[in-house]
Amino acid sequence: MNKSGIVIRLAIVIVFTAVIVGLITTQLFYRFTFINEQALGKQSINQLANTVSPTASIASYLDDEELAKEVVNGLISNDVITSAAIKTDTLMVKSDNYQQSADTLEFVLFSPFQKERRVGVLFVKANEVHLGVKANNISVTNAFVVAIEALIITIISILVTYSVITRPILSIGKALHLTNPGTSDRIDKPASHQNSEIGQLADDVNVLLAKAEQQMLREKSLRNEVQVLESRFRMLFENATSAIVLIEPQGDILLYNETFEKLTEQLNLPLKKNYGNYLQDLFIMKKELHEQIQIAFANNESATAELELISFYEEKIWMQVVVTLLVTDDFQENYQITLHDISKRKQQITLLDQKANYDGLTKLFNRQAAEQHLKQLTTTRKPFALIMMDLNDFKPINDIFGHDAGDEILIHVSSQLLKSLRKADVLSRWGGDEFVIILPEASREEVINVCAKLSSKLSKPLHLSQHNKSVFVTASMGVSFYPDDQVELLELIRSADKAMYQVKKEKSSNSEKYLAFTSDITSLANESKQ
Repeated sequence: MNKSGIVIRLAIVIVFTAVIVGLITTQLFYRFTFINEQALGKQSINQLANTVSPTASIASYLDDEELAKEVVNGLISNDVITSAAIKTDTLMVKSDNYQQSADTLEFVLFSPFQKERRVGVLFVKANEVHLGVKANNISVTNAFVVAIEALIITIISILVTYSVITRPILSIGKALHLTNPGTSDRIDKPASHQNSEIGQLADDVNVLLAKAEQQMLREKSLRNEVQVLESRFRMLFENATSAIVLIEPQGDILLYNETFEKLTEQLNLPLKKNYGNYLQDLFIMKKELHEQIQIAFANNESATAELELISFYEEKIWMQVVVTLLVTDDFQENYQITLHDISKRKQQITLLDQKANYDGLTKLFNRQAAEQHLKQLTTTRKPFALIMMDLNDFKPINDIFGHDAGDEILIHVSSQLLKSLRKADVLSRWGGDEFVIILPEASREEVINVCAKLSSKLSKPLHLSQHNKSVFVTASMGVSFYPDDQVELLELIRSADKAMYQVKKEKSSNSEKYLAFTSDITSLANESKQ
């Protein structure tokens, strides 16, 4: 056999490649298996910790040393753990060989009854030697299996390659060796080889030439189609209703359509070559645009944002900005920015928000919005004062002068209340002539001062122009503090409401009274029982 023959060379190449690939594969597979097994060991420790966590939490909550010892002994009985400990404010239970070190795992224990209350810490130290030996054994076994598989695949590859590829090539080479190169009939099929490989090769060459001719004709046709599509694309680009701009990373504009030019005219801005990175000089919130683009590009996504344009007119213009990263054939980065006008949709959303959360008459928060704000405060456990306020003598005025006069009074009262409150305070129309005032982080003295201002503002008469009559209303106010008086929101509202009606009840005997605290009423009720 010829040592320089294609069979020998192909076999050497396959064996050499198989050896190199096998070595690299076994090393990579060994390393991957080793790391994976160590990760599984760590995962099993976490699972063990999660399994005993409820028992350890109970032991920490009760300061039960025996139960804590059982948890620790149960943990160290497992091969993957060498030592463990449970520590609380008053208790420290640990295994005999426990020593705190940098590789000690910590698991926070929470109260079984109060999920956010921390009662202790579970310390666990992994058996690194056991995990390493186990991972190494499994990795060596798997690497050996991979090496055997690589050897088998190499032998099969050599046999299959010789049978499927090498032997047919040798046959074709022998047939081509019988031809006379340079003669005019080198592409024609010889008469004695009509059904041989040479004849098939000649036929294949002729077919390839025919296909090449067809390919050239098709390529010419495709060029014509591309020209037509390019003209249509430009027409679509120029007549698009959305502004489209192609810019460089430094912000220089490469291409823009007519809609973008009209947009700059609408904004009363000069059409120039650069409006900053991502056209950010056109927007009020430049920082938000830049941050959202960076986040989207980091995730290999197109960036989308809804931002307000800079406008010299009172009408606000909102745009949906879509920024897409484009990479040219020569690896140059450009950005396609599309601007969709969403001003009408923003206006509709604003109107819907007004209808859903604001009272149509007084323009204050309605009851639904106030309840949502109260729920948010109680969820975050922020203290606040809740004032329930009801207007006195409103119904007689409403009955005598009509609903228009009643509406005028409610609007007047709302404006007076707003003037007496702080920026952080929340005012809402609860329903009818009832109002709710929320004072975050307010002390009793601050509530008294605010209520005094409210009462003083409301005591001023209001002149009804349609009836040429001056009227005035007073208010009864009940106050509850969260969380000092009540923790449950419904009970907090009921307490303030009860205090408010206590004021209305005492109005007949004490016309100057306008304020009562839930805590005072509760104290009086307890004294009367005693």
